[in-house]
Amino acid sequence: MKKAERINDMILFLADKNSFNLKELMNRYTISKSTALRDVQSLEEIGLPIYSELGRYGKYQLLDTRIIAPGLFTEGEIYALYFALLTLKSYRSTPFNVEVTTLELKYNQVLPTKLQQELLLMNKIISLEQINHSNTSLFLKDIVKGILRETVFTIRYLKNQEQQSMTVQFIQLSSKFGQWYAKIWNMETKKIRVIRCDKIQELAETDAFEPRLLEELLKETATFYQKVPLRLFSIEVDEKGKDIFSKGHYPSMTIEPYQKNYLISGQYQANEEDFIMDYLLQFGQSVLQIEPLHLQKRILKRAIAIADYWQQL
Repeated sequence: MKKAERINDMILFLADKNSFNLKELMNRYTISKSTALRDVQSLEEIGLPIYSELGRYGKYQLLDTRIIAPGLFTEGEIYALYFALLTLKSYRSTPFNVEVTTLELKYNQVLPTKLQQELLLMNKIISLEQINHSNTSLFLKDIVKGILRETVFTIRYLKNQEQQSMTVQFIQLSSKFGQWYAKIWNMETKKIRVIRCDKIQELAETDAFEPRLLEELLKETATFYQKVPLRLFSIEVDEKGKDIFSKGHYPSMTIEPYQKNYLISGQYQANEEDFIMDYLLQFGQSVLQIEPLHLQKRILKRAIAIADYWQQL
């Protein structure tokens, strides 16, 4: 067994122990006392908190806050990582679907029994709001890799039930309420736009265009919304409306106390008006006032159309 393999196995072997001695290591790995001493020194150098007690074979104590194998994380960090794992599992699509599954298997295989039991209990006592979206995004992992490697892709994209082909470089990936979006640089139009990842039907690398530096594209996205004409809106809501806002809103929206109620303010592009109307309709009778008047009239018209539809059922 090579030293690197032996050290990794030692980390697993010692994970459930409070103490050990050199004889245990010598017998388990068929090594000399001098090799065992060097291995202990290597364990200390990579961060395992060990202190020694004098004796024939040298007894060593492991601190209660010892680092957990195999990634040399503390117990608290393992809990934090497991919580992140539970959060990822609540997504229908992630860039790490396979990795999430294998990570959970490794947790069960290599962690100390006591810690496994506590993590299993954590899974039962912590309930996370499900944000699964019915739409599956198939290419999230490829998009993340493409962003990091500054790769240019040809994609086939479905918009308004019609297929479009674009040559793009992905810039950023974001998620809102379980739906994934990507900022792209369109190689043909030389413009930044946002697309829904679940609408991407095909994706293939291409060398038809020279990729741009990611840092340059990220700088351009910082001023992306400043270059697009935006429409402002605000709605006054009651306490229930404040709760609705807290359960789901977008980065372009803010809320603040207003007299005895609350004022939600935001901005949107002209082509997003239908989307904004659908969002605001969920506030129902919690809405006390809407500005601008144009938006209020359009929402009223949408509400009447919905009521007419229900009456016809």
